[in-house]
Amino acid sequence: MKLFTSAFILFITSFTTIKAQFVGSYSLKDGGVDIQSSSLFVLPDHTFIVFYAGGTPLQGNWIEETKDKIKLEINTENKSIFSVYGIKGNSTKKNVQFSPNDKINLYVSFSKKELKQPIYRPLFDEKWSCLDRNFETNIPDKNAELKLVSPEKEVDFSDDIKYPVASNVYTFQLSEKFSNYRVFIDGNVKIPFKIEIIKQNKDYIIQDIHAHKPLVTERNDITEKMLEKIKGALIPWQINDLTRKGVEVERLDPIKVEKIELNKTMEKPLFIAKCE
Repeated sequence: MKLFTSAFILFITSFTTIKAQFVGSYSLKDGGVDIQSSSLFVLPDHTFIVFYAGGTPLQGNWIEETKDKIKLEINTENKSIFSVYGIKGNSTKKNVQFSPNDKINLYVSFSKKELKQPIYRPLFDEKWSCLDRNFETNIPDKNAELKLVSPEKEVDFSDDIKYPVASNVYTFQLSEKFSNYRVFIDGNVKIPFKIEIIKQNKDYIIQDIHAHKPLVTERNDITEKMLEKIKGALIPWQINDLTRKGVEVERLDPIKVEKIELNKTMEKPLFIAKCE
């Protein structure tokens, strides 16, 4: 029993040491595009948060491979570029508001359950440089299903899109308890993220699995106050602002995720940008 207790204490001490030497904040700016992010926070609960420049913060998990090396990875395979929030209120008109985005090949459908085949409309037209505001549309049926479609692989404006396109359909159930909805779109969630952090003496070396040039950086401690701000940053500032005002907001999970082959549609885009 004494031997077991000693071994357990040794394990806990070793585990604590590993956490202590890697938990903290790191700068990922290297002046290039090897790692497309600006900062990284390694947290004591074996999670980490990456702050992409101009994008939504992403969260992943880390594991220790040796006493001087940890591996951090975000599984992007089933992640949705859509974040949907339901907002409670007394509005007589129910609507959905979309954040502007330069992504193409995004589609939307407000479908009733009894419809066998949803009608998908392009979300935005291709004049994305004019999308400088939020876009809002009324909900035809307060209990409809909101279906959001994005391609499995990133589609660029320079690409010659060939149909059908392998796509993911995320279905959200709308309900009477919400007066309106906010949909945020961020393509950064589909960018693969897999790195290693190696400690050598006082230096920390960050190696991107997909890059050849390692980044030598420093680790800084994280205070409890910083930790609260980091966790809060996972939620869009617009939603945080509503919460501070006492508005009840709930993040919605899709009730269903499907893979489809999306055919080209003749439907007009839901939102047409107005270039002046």
